[in-house]
Amino acid sequence: ANSVIHGVSSVFEKNISAIVLEDDLEVSQNFLAFMNAALTRYEHEKEVYSISGYSFNLKKQQQYADDAYFLNRAWSWTWATWKDRWAKVDWKVSDYQDFANDKDQRAAFSKLGSDVNTMLDKQMQGKIDSWAIRWVFQQFKVQGLTLYPVISKVYNHGFDEVATHNVGSNRRYITQLDSSAHSNFSLPHTISVNRNYQDQFNKLMSIPRRILSRIESLFVQIKRRWL
Repeated sequence: ANSVIHGVSSVFEKNISAIVLEDDLEVSQNFLAFMNAALTRYEHEKEVYSISGYSFNLKKQQQYADDAYFLNRAWSWTWATWKDRWAKVDWKVSDYQDFANDKDQRAAFSKLGSDVNTMLDKQMQGKIDSWAIRWVFQQFKVQGLTLYPVISKVYNHGFDEVATHNVGSNRRYITQLDSSAHSNFSLPHTISVNRNYQDQFNKLMSIPRRILSRIESLFVQIKRRWL
């Protein structure tokens, strides 16, 4: 976590925005065009907290003309943000104890995914080392949004037996990588959660879907041991 926090912070010493990628990622030809267009378009829209290059393979909403949509949760595989948003993060999560004792706030936070409360608890207990859950928590506190492309600009290949975090099944994350070369994008004028895409996202991050993903991952790991 400290490597990412310090690395991104050092980039912001000389730049007002940054695009960050994990390893094992394949990006589309128009990945940078999309990320830069979004950074330019929403630089002064403070409720937009980050841009994701990856998106799940969600069913496209009929008659939805834009090339991107807003969700209430950030994604860490490939993302972009601005210096002023990053500078506001309390990496120590000083208000964690108050949050941990507030059932209403925990219930509201869980609307970002069934995993977020557990991840934040484990982070504060020293059981995991994640910058991302603290970034997600910061975005939650200020009610910030993340822009996602309708067609993913990123495909994550990092689910093999030597992966650090994503060992197991990638079925939930398989997506269509944008094969076009177009670099002009229609970005949403209205900055608000898209209910259609949010509902689909929530199903993928629900407890039943996460349990199914764990079962699938178990079978993948067993298969690898026998091969």
